[in-house]
Amino acid sequence: MICNFSNATVRAHLPLDNRSFFLFMRRFLGLPTQRGGYGDAASWITDTIDYFREKRELELCVIAPHPGLKKRVVSFEMDNIYYHFVACDFGNLLGKVIKNVEAWIKVNQVGKRIKKIVHGFKPDLVVLVGAENAFYAHSVLAINDYPIMVLCQTIYNNPERAKHSVVDPKCAYVERRIFNKEKYFGVYSLMHYKLLHSLSPKAIIFKFGFPTKGELLNPIPTEKKYDFVNFALSLDFKKGAHDSVKALALVKDRFPKVTLNLVGGCSAENRKELNSLIHELGLEDNVVFTPFFEKQEDLFLHIQRARFAVLPCKLDNTSGTMSQSMQLGLPIIVYKTAGTPSFNCEKPCALIAEHNNVRCLATQMLKLMDSPELAETLKVNAREFQEKKTAKACQNGDRLFATFKAVIEHYREEKEIPRELLFNPERDDC
Repeated sequence: MICNFSNATVRAHLPLDNRSFFLFMRRFLGLPTQRGGYGDAASWITDTIDYFREKRELELCVIAPHPGLKKRVVSFEMDNIYYHFVACDFGNLLGKVIKNVEAWIKVNQVGKRIKKIVHGFKPDLVVLVGAENAFYAHSVLAINDYPIMVLCQTIYNNPERAKHSVVDPKCAYVERRIFNKEKYFGVYSLMHYKLLHSLSPKAIIFKFGFPTKGELLNPIPTEKKYDFVNFALSLDFKKGAHDSVKALALVKDRFPKVTLNLVGGCSAENRKELNSLIHELGLEDNVVFTPFFEKQEDLFLHIQRARFAVLPCKLDNTSGTMSQSMQLGLPIIVYKTAGTPSFNCEKPCALIAEHNNVRCLATQMLKLMDSPELAETLKVNAREFQEKKTAKACQNGDRLFATFKAVIEHYREEKEIPRELLFNPERDDC
């Protein structure tokens, strides 16, 4: 990312992916679609990219790993933004073979290629989005010539994670190394602030949120075909696909014809597990698989064919699928995590089940099946909640822009950081 603050050139490196260029890459670079075997390898934060695209005084460079590329690095410029996509297939394969993390980092070419690109720009600021993704985050461990800002989408080294899901030792190790090495961090929740402060006591922690365009998704009147939908880029255990199926079996005892639509990509291993579970529970007539959608608008239209969304994500905060469902008028059932209770802080907007409690999950699903009035209340409240959240998030871009500038000035000139940009645990308790 190359930014320009007054006379200074600010360059920040964001290892993230952008759906708007997916078809572009497939057509011109020979990248197959998900159905052809390839999907994205990093987070989408397209609204953040769009925000900085409008900042003409700021020059932006995006670096992202991506499988299936014909070349080691594919670069192009579009709308005043420079994109560099780095082939990561072999590095990911090595990650499955080489168990020693330090050895894997040494032989992984992804980090070396990212480092070369960054050094080629001689940036004023490097921004890492997602220290929890070791497969590209490890690249910052070898970058020492520029200030590095780490935006934490989550804290992987959360003791609660080990209780509820499988922990990847590479991701845990790399994140700890990054926390020990870097100084500037951004978090958006009190829980993450406390975890980061305990792991990196000397960290300078900013309050941040990703920018949005201020536009909500709008529901489209659609004929309902399914009772429940669970959707994710990858239908795996941590996203709650398996628990949704198990809970459906309990709901079926009262509603024999209840249906669940599982929407998203699915590895061969996960599909085998889910098929085995469906067969074991006698749900062959109750569960439908819908494959990955290349266009988000097609996904959003399709999920509205369900009456409710069951999204028992096992991660420590909330997910984009929850927000999207609430905007599209689908009452949601979720697990209790550090983030989901915020949905009901003012009005009931979601039904929340105890974490990993499938029976409790089924009970909440039955509440929606039994009470159209409750479902309508949740639908209305959730839309209002998302409207307030979106209005507040519109200010995130300006705050992030100011934060980048403050980090650069602190790094170069030891200029004092404005207190209003720092995370205040007494004020920022959301």
